[in-house]
Amino acid sequence: MRNTVSVEIDLKAIKHNFTCVNKYSESAAVIPVIKADAYGHGAEEVAKALENMRIYAFGVAYLCEAIILRESGIKNKIIVFFDTTNPSDIIKYDIIPVIYNLTTAQQLSRAALKLNKQIDVHINIDTGMGRLGFLFDRDITIINDKVSKLAGINITGVMSHFSEADLLDREFAKIQLERFVNAKKELPNINKNAIWHISNSAAVMTFKDARLDAVRPGLMLYGYSPFGDADTDLKPAMKVMTRLLDVRLIPAGKPISYGRTFVTKRQSLIGVLPIGYADGYSRLYSNQAHVIIRGQSAPIVGRVCMDVTMADVTDIIDVQVNDDVILLGDGTSAYELSKIAQTIPYEVIIALGNTNSRRYENNGFKGRVSDPF
Repeated sequence: MRNTVSVEIDLKAIKHNFTCVNKYSESAAVIPVIKADAYGHGAEEVAKALENMRIYAFGVAYLCEAIILRESGIKNKIIVFFDTTNPSDIIKYDIIPVIYNLTTAQQLSRAALKLNKQIDVHINIDTGMGRLGFLFDRDITIINDKVSKLAGINITGVMSHFSEADLLDREFAKIQLERFVNAKKELPNINKNAIWHISNSAAVMTFKDARLDAVRPGLMLYGYSPFGDADTDLKPAMKVMTRLLDVRLIPAGKPISYGRTFVTKRQSLIGVLPIGYADGYSRLYSNQAHVIIRGQSAPIVGRVCMDVTMADVTDIIDVQVNDDVILLGDGTSAYELSKIAQTIPYEVIIALGNTNSRRYENNGFKGRVSDPF
C-alpha cells in the first residue's frame, strides 16, 4: 500500500448516519453491514465506533472478515452472509453463518454435534435475487421438515435480499416482500423468536413495510443514499486527499498523457497528482472528473495513468507544489464520480478506501492532510 494518498474517515459521521438509520427503522433492530472492509472505511474501526450502539449484529460477507473482527476485540454478534466453509472456525469464533442449502446445514450440524456445541444460524430464502438461498417456491418444505430438525443448529434468523438497489419503482420489491412474508407463514417449525430481515439501505429509507424485525444498512451508513444525491441528513464519512507532486508550465498545443486525448488550448499550468488507477482512481475519470485545490475546481486532463494523474490548475491563484488536492469530499462526491465511471457509489468508495492508507477522526477533519510523501 502506497502512502501518496490519504483517506480520512470521520467516525463521528458514521455514528451520525447510524442514528439516521435508527430514525428510519424505528423499532427494528439494526445489522450494520461492514463487509468489504466496511465499504473501504475500515471494518475494525467502524465496528469499534458502533459496538456500544443499538445493534443486533454486524454483517460481513466472509468468515475471514468475521475472524479479523473477533481478533480485534469485537464481542458483538457477527453474521456471515456467504461463507460456511470452515465450521470449526465458525464455532471457535462464535459466528452466525447464513445457511443457503441443505448440504451446508447438514455440514454445520455434524460439526456442532462432533464438538458438542450449538450453532446459531440464519436461513437465506431466495425471493428473487437469484444469488444464494432456498428458493421460496420450491424449498420451503426442506427448511421446515429437514433443516429445522437438524441437531446442533439453532435458527435465530431468516433473511432475504432485494434485487433492485433503487426501490422507487417497488413493484418487484413488493413481490419479493410478499414471498418473504408468506414464507414465514409456511414455516411453523422455525423458532418463533427468530428475527426476519430483508431491508437494505434503499428499503430502510423508502419501504416501511419491509423493515420487519431488523434492517441491514450498508451504503447509507457511510453517508450516501442509494437514490443518488438526494436531500438527506446523511454525512459522507470519507475524504480522499493528496498533494501536488509538480506544477508544469506547458505551452499551447501540447498533448497531455497517453493517447493525446487532451491538448492544451492555451499556455497552461498542469498539476501532476501522485494518484492513478493503481490507487483506485479510475481511468474512466480521464478528461471528466475534477479535483479541488485551494477551494477551486481543477479539471482532470488527459488520461489517468497507473500512478499519476494530471489536472489543469491554470486558473487557480498562487497554486504551488505540495498544495492539498481533494479528490473526494468538499466539492466532489462519490455520486459524481460514479456517474462518470458509469458505476455505483459503492465501487467508488471501496476502490479508494481499500487501496490507500486511512486515518481516523471522531470529530471531523481540520487542517491539511498529513504529508503523504
